[in-house]
Formats: sequence, C-alpha cells, structure tokens
Amino acid sequence: MIRTRFAPSPTGELHIGGARTALFNYLFAHSKPEGCFLLRVDDTDRARSLPEFERGILADLKWLGLDWDEGPYRQSERLPLYESSLCKLREKGAVYPCFCSEERLACLRDDQLRRGEPPRYDGLCRDLSEAERERRLQELREEGREPCWRFALSSSTTVFKDRVKGEVTFPAGSMGDFVVVRSDGMPVYLFTSVVDDHMMEITHIIRGDEHLPNTARQQAIFEALNWVSPVVAHIPMILSKARQKLSKRTGSTPIREYRERGYLPKALNAYLAGLSWACPEETDRFSLKDLAEAFSLKNLSASPSIHDETQLLYWQKEATKRRGGLRLCEDLATLDPRFAALNPTSLKALIDDVLDEYPLLPQLRDALAFLLTRPEGAQERRAWMEDLASALRELAPWSQERLNDVLRAFMKDQGLKGREFFHPLRRVLTGCDKGAALPLVLEALGREEVLARLLGDML
Repeated sequence: MIRTRFAPSPTGELHIGGARTALFNYLFAHSKPEGCFLLRVDDTDRARSLPEFERGILADLKWLGLDWDEGPYRQSERLPLYESSLCKLREKGAVYPCFCSEERLACLRDDQLRRGEPPRYDGLCRDLSEAERERRLQELREEGREPCWRFALSSSTTVFKDRVKGEVTFPAGSMGDFVVVRSDGMPVYLFTSVVDDHMMEITHIIRGDEHLPNTARQQAIFEALNWVSPVVAHIPMILSKARQKLSKRTGSTPIREYRERGYLPKALNAYLAGLSWACPEETDRFSLKDLAEAFSLKNLSASPSIHDETQLLYWQKEATKRRGGLRLCEDLATLDPRFAALNPTSLKALIDDVLDEYPLLPQLRDALAFLLTRPEGAQERRAWMEDLASALRELAPWSQERLNDVLRAFMKDQGLKGREFFHPLRRVLTGCDKGAALPLVLEALGREEVLARLLGDML
C-alpha cells in the first residue's frame, strides 16, 4: 500500500513549488487503488507559524482538488511522541546536550565561511566528559534554561538511493552534528518528520531536491531508532526563465493570487503536471484521475524545470474551452449577478468569440461589461448612425447572420471603409476599441438597446 504525505510549514503561502509537490504526492498515492494521501502541518516553528497561513494552504489545496485522505495532523499537537523518541535516542547515546551560545555558533559559522568551508558544527560539546556535561546542565537549570540537543553523526559516508537522483552520497565530515530539539524544548523539523513518517507509516516521500541534505541527516535518525526509511524521490527545483531560484522577484506567485486572477484549478494542475514529469501525451491533463493512473516515479526528470506563465496561460485557455460557454455564463454571474439576466445563448456566443483573448474570468467580465452598462459614446456618434438605426428598426429575424448582412450592405451603400464604419460603431455600442464580432455584439444587446445607443440624444 502506498502512503504519501504533503507536509507544508504554515510560515507562508502555498506557491508553485509546494503545489507541485502536493500534486505529485496526491497522484502517486492515487496511482494505486489502496493508496493514501496524507496532510501533515509541520508547525514546530512557533515564531513563524501562523493560523492564517495554515488556513490559506488548506484552502488552496481544496481549490486545486487535492483532497487528503487523512489529516490534517499538526506536529504541535504531537509533542509527547517526539519526547518519547528523544528519550530513545538519549538511551542509545545518539544525541548529546549542546551548551554553545548563539554568539559562539555565529563566530564559528563566519570563520568557516571565510575559509571557504561549508558551515557545520565543530562538535565541541560532543567531546565533553560526562561530569562536565552534568555540571553545565546543573548550571543552566539553576538559571531556568535548558540546552539544545544535537544528533551525533557517525564519521562514515552517508549513502542513500533516490528514485529520481539515483545514488546520493554525502562524504564523511561534510555534515556537522545537527540540532534535534531546541533549547526551548521544541523539536525541529528534521527530527519530527522522521518520527511522524514512521508513526504514520509513510512509504514514499516526494519532495524538492533542496531537501537532499535533510534526507541524509534523517537517514541517520531512522537508523539510530532502528526504523525503516521510506522510499525517497527528490524532484528538481523549479527555476525562473533566467534559471534562477524562484522568488517574489523572479516569479514565485502564491496559488491564492492565481485563483484571484481567474485561473481555473484544472489549468494549474495541468501545468504543474508537466513540471519535471513526462506526462504521457494521451493522458487527459484536466482529470486528476487520469493523471494519477498515468503517474510514475520512473517518468520524473532529474533536470530543473522552468516556470513559464506562457505555458500556464496556454493550459488556462484549454481549460476554459473545455469548461464551455454555458458554464462560463454561470461563472460570470457569480462575479456580477447582472449577467444572469442576459440571454444565455447570446452571451455564450460572445464568450466563445473572445475567450482566446480573455481566458481569465475577471478579464472576460471586463470585456463584456458593456452588456451591463451603457458607454459614454457621444463623441463617437456619426451622422450615418441615425440611418443605420432606421435600417435595423424592422430587421427580422434579429440574428447574427442577418445583422452581418445588413451592416456590410449599409457600409457599402454609405461608401465607408471598414475602419470608418466599424470602429466608431464599436465605440458607440461598447465603449471599447476591440472585442467580439460586431454582429454578435448587436445580437446580444438586442434591438432596443442597440437603437438607444446608436441614437443617444436623438431619441
């Protein structure tokens, strides 16, 4: 049975990278009938974890359709489990108290960086005698403080198998002893994730390759506790077009913002599915069920993928076409109830005509706002518009085909060129310089409204 998890930290909003990680874990879990996708909130960072971030992440996941089968579990509610596991590590001598001050650690880090070395703990407190440890513990506790606890890494090379990267090696000495419990008693992510992954029977961990060093450290914890490590698959980082790490400056946009801009969740999922996964061409990218059936760790690429909003917009256009004009009529009515009073057939025809240019719902609403509000078109009005109104007054049927014929015949009779006729006509009817085909516009507005806009003060 496959059991995956998505474990965000509620220290910020859900972005493209996190959403892709959630999607891949969801798809892999549901690639098998008995699979389980679990949601865990890694909220042990008390200073930065906020309830509003957690609510936002959960809302984004639900909007994307990535419903979890278990959870959400919160690490802040599972502290006794971590304390119990820490006791086991203490009994095995796998952890030790560290009394180093923040000032000493900062100086150590600065010195190592100046020498061109990777920053890592030098093991000072690891070599303290038992008597010295007890003395320092007593001094701290008399002051009402506690030490942090560090994991004692072995001096051997760390090697593990990754389903995307292959064999990953961290040479001996490349990592320092790391903190598992802070001096305030709060366990850190590296430690809590190991305990939870074991207790929750996680079989596969799919996450970004920036976590490779974390995996090396967590492998050591799994081994110290005699637990079997889940299978790991580290997916490559998503880069900007300039091949830089995504950030606010380089295009890292919250999923919330895409939702507010009018993107459809199916479009986001279809786009995310193509970032580092060779999705089979015959797969319906708008169906999570089809994506899950096609998903395989074997088809994940080890190369970084590029975030390209042009591609995202392509999938948005495809998703809106799949959604269809009638559904989009309903969507518009949710943004502005006045759209619900319009003829759905005429409105659908307009939507179908402009959808490729305005694939985002707020854009579509703005492009069709002329249906709801009469524009200020007096400065565009031409003398021939009164004659055009006369030609249209008795037109039957009031259809796109008949309107197209009348407009072109009228333009020819008046000796007008296309731009001399169509541009001022569009401005008077819609207040815009471009938009849907004018016969569709006239059909949707209806006879009385068209005549009123053509004649204005002449009525």
